[in-house]
Amino acid sequence: MRTLSSLVVLLVLVGVTGCAILTQLNQSVEEIPSSRLSCASNPEFVDGNLETVSTFAVNGVVRKAYQVFDDRSRRIASAQRRYVTRVDGNRRTEAIIKLDVPTYVSYVEVYAASGRIPNFALMTTTDDPPRFDVAFERVADKQHEDIEGLTPVRFNIQREVLYLRMSADGIEDKQNSTRNPNASVEIPLKGATIREVKFFGVQQSL
Repeated sequence: MRTLSSLVVLLVLVGVTGCAILTQLNQSVEEIPSSRLSCASNPEFVDGNLETVSTFAVNGVVRKAYQVFDDRSRRIASAQRRYVTRVDGNRRTEAIIKLDVPTYVSYVEVYAASGRIPNFALMTTTDDPPRFDVAFERVADKQHEDIEGLTPVRFNIQREVLYLRMSADGIEDKQNSTRNPNASVEIPLKGATIREVKFFGVQQSL
């Protein structure tokens, strides 16, 4: 009798394990349709068309100039001339992509068009509406790294997402810089350009 009970328990465990394995096998990572994505500031980021491009909006200018600083250390008064760089406005640019409903996202692929996206970072939240001060959680993969070249770059997400927040530094547009009579230089900032951001998640097969 004890042998029969053990056999029944063993068959149940095998059955449960087999179902779990089949469930995992029936899960596949697939691209989330672009029709489920929206981006108010840059709709071309998620329009499903690699031929269209869009640029991060930027509001800032870099100013470089010499400034004189007094040095009164060790009872000696002197002046030092240093080259100082400051940003008027904001160097960071951003865009927010929204899914139609909270969805588990395995990874996203970013298709750059400008050849370089400096200091790129991702954050996510499921809060609706999102609270920008506390809601967004950082994506650790390749956080604040530069995207170089036109090859798609994959970022592991591995969490449920409703909003994906992308940010990057503006790029110094040195070709359009202006040199002032006082030897200072003003360099406008331009945003990086992206062809597409693709989302991939686990889809349950029947």
